[in-house]
Parts: sequence; C-alpha cells; structure tokens
Amino acid sequence: MTGNSVFQFFSRKMEERLDLGNVSVARMLSEPCSEAVDAEGPRFPLNMRVRDGRSRVVREERNDFLVVEESGKYFGICRSPDVLNPPRLQLILVDHNEAGQAIRALDEADLLEVIDHHRLGNPPTRMPIPFTIDPVGSTSTLITEHILTAGCKPPPKLAGLLLAGILSDTLILKSPTTTPRDKTAALWLGDNFFAGTEGAFPFNDIVSYGNAIQMASTGMAKRKAVEIVTTDLKLYETDSAKFAVAQVEVPNLLEINERLEEIVGEMKDQRKARGLDLFILMVTDVVRDSSRLVMVGETGRLEEMPYTCLPDGTLEAVGVVSRKKQLLPVLLDLLQ
Repeated sequence: MTGNSVFQFFSRKMEERLDLGNVSVARMLSEPCSEAVDAEGPRFPLNMRVRDGRSRVVREERNDFLVVEESGKYFGICRSPDVLNPPRLQLILVDHNEAGQAIRALDEADLLEVIDHHRLGNPPTRMPIPFTIDPVGSTSTLITEHILTAGCKPPPKLAGLLLAGILSDTLILKSPTTTPRDKTAALWLGDNFFAGTEGAFPFNDIVSYGNAIQMASTGMAKRKAVEIVTTDLKLYETDSAKFAVAQVEVPNLLEINERLEEIVGEMKDQRKARGLDLFILMVTDVVRDSSRLVMVGETGRLEEMPYTCLPDGTLEAVGVVSRKKQLLPVLLDLLQ
C-alpha cells in the first residue's frame, strides 16, 4: 500500500458517489485494506542484481517496489532512488584478485584492498588502494603478518583457523609453494592456538592438527559430483581461451575410478553453463603427493602436456600437487 494507491482508492470512491454530499471519509476508511493496495506493482526477486531491475524501474510510474524471496514471500520494499542510485558495496579481495573469480557485482562495488598470493589479473580500481601480492604458500600467512605488524594477537580460535588455512594450502608445509614465511607464521599461530585451547582439542602439534584437517576435507565418497568440481574452483582467461581448474584432495587416487563418468558429466554441464573452452579437475593424492587430471572441452590444445595419459583418458601427473605453482604455468604456456 503506497501513498499513490491510497489516493487512487479515494478517487475511485468519489467517482462512484457523484453526490459528494453522501461521501463519508469514515465510511471509506472502513473499507478493507485490500481495496487500496497496488496489486499490479512489480516484484523483484531478492537475489536479482540491482542493475538488472533498473530499466524496469525507469519505465514504471511507481516509486515503491516489492522485494520477494524465492518462494514469493514478502521480504521488503525497494524505492526508485535506491535502484537508480544504490549505495556501493565495499569489498576487500582475499585469496584472489581476478574479476572472474570475484562476486558478479564487483564492477558496482568500491574495491578497498587486495590481499593475495596468486598471479596478477586484477580489475582496475577507482582510487589507489593497498595491494599485497606475495609469493607465499597461503594467504593466511599474509593475514597473519598483517596481525603481527599491527601488534595484535589473535584469539585462539582465530589462530586455529588461520593455521588451518596455511596447513591446508601447503599440505602441512610440504608443498613446493611453501616458504620460510609460511613456516614462521604457522609456528607462531600454533603457539597461540595450542596454548589457548589446551585440552579442548586432541592436537599437540602442527602435524597432528594438519593430518586431522586433511582427513576431514579429503575424499569423494560422500560428496555430490557438483560439490567435487565446484568447491575449489578457479576461473582463468588468456587471449585465446577461457578455462577453469578445480582441485579436490583425496587420500587415494583410486577413488576417482568409481565416480569418473559421473564427474565428467558434471564437468561438461559446468563448462557449458559457464561458457568455458576447457574445464580441468585436478584430483590430488595428499598422501602420495601426486595428481590425476580430468579434462573436458577443447582438450586437443593440451596434447603436449608433460604427463602420462591413462587408458581412461585422465592424465597422471606424478609429483604435481600445486595448482598455482606446478599446473597453471604449464596450462598458460599451452593456451597463450
């Protein structure tokens, strides 16, 4: 119900009673509210981007629009000024800097800072911003260094989360991406975590904590195919190709054999939905430090990859565990 819909209601009632002497405000106010609502007003879904509704707002002779949940249930009111000149999101990109890996509304947001350890592919910014890109094994290391520089000490649970990030990214400090800075940060976080949660968790050192993290996060048996190929997914683009590389960790590469057909089918669906030339899944054995590559799309462009082709069409990449440092450079050389 809007001011305009109430005005239209009164206008209709007055037209119905040509003898204005018989018009009673009290009588009109006793009418059901449903008589005075704007039942034709547009409804915008809650998850729709603001810019996608802008053209419709301009065409409508209304100022108020309903925002509804997926079920159609009322969520709130959006007014014309909010759509035509919306407040800008303020974002910090962490562990990524490429626009294709960020939220879809990045171009409508103010980018405040970037903290990352991947290759450069950053979007332009409106103003100069702090920009941290360092070749370390984990962005959690960079966050930890920011905490140290600020002279702060993280609460034990936050220290445990940051430590988990480092141990996961670096395969318990054994990945080729591991640097001395990662080890220093991990040791400092470990001291804060283990001392602050003594007795709360069955971990006494970094290795036991890292092993527990790997066991909790690896494996395909209980995961849907769509989760396997999209949970850890990175999108890349060169002058000649747009491709994605997903990675999943398993305790044994044999796990992929039973799910291969299902996974390939999901990868084909994802490739089509995302408009990709190639979709690659890197299945990494965290115990034996090796990977198998599953590929769909224009795979002929990758015939010169230095890995062994197996009878099922997957590639065996012995000793390859890092997407960023070992696999991506090979792909970029072939796809330039």
